Amino acid sequence: MATLVVTDNQLRLIQQSLEFYTKIGIGRFDVIKDHPTFQNHLYKEFALELGRFNIGDNTDRGKVVEVDPKYRWIKTQGTWGMGEEIRKHIDVDNIKHSTDYGRFHSIRESVDGMLVAPRNLLYNTNSLGQNSSWGIFNPKVDESCREAHDLTQVIRHEFWKKDEDRNNATVDSSVHLQSKDSNKIKVTLDT
Repeated sequence: MATLVVTDNQLRLIQQSLEFYTKIGIGRFDVIKDHPTFQNHLYKEFALELGRFNIGDNTDRGKVVEVDPKYRWIKTQGTWGMGEEIRKHIDVDNIKHSTDYGRFHSIRESVDGMLVAPRNLLYNTNSLGQNSSWGIFNPKVDESCREAHDLTQVIRHEFWKKDEDRNNATVDSSVHLQSKDSNKIKVTLDT
């Protein structure tokens, strides 16, 4: 047995990496465009505004309605939950200007279409469409993908157990392990 000590954020990165590995292994090449490097790059490339926020700017958290003179916070108006409201945000550096979603999604859709041919070459078929892939239990899928899938499920479930607002109807509320060594997987989160 091995022990790995990491932070919660590092464990989430491990989980995301395992999910990425699993999806690529079943032929879900479309996940490449969801990598944060490409997603953030395109979002910034097509940003509608640049620089500091001004009243009236659109952001990923709504329309700016007030800006602190010292730029310690901004207030945005948007629709969340039960209706429209104004929220104050003190994490100004984490807020992004809105982007041109038409251009953003156009590039992503083009990439999806272009990735069908290389995936089908590796499958040695021409009969699978853009949204097709092998399932995790397909015998052609390497066992390492099922192991990565099991690891992902265990990690995801531990984060679910730690969440005070958890929902029993979500995919992370249960674990269905399938690989041969799945009973040896143990993850413990500090409380």
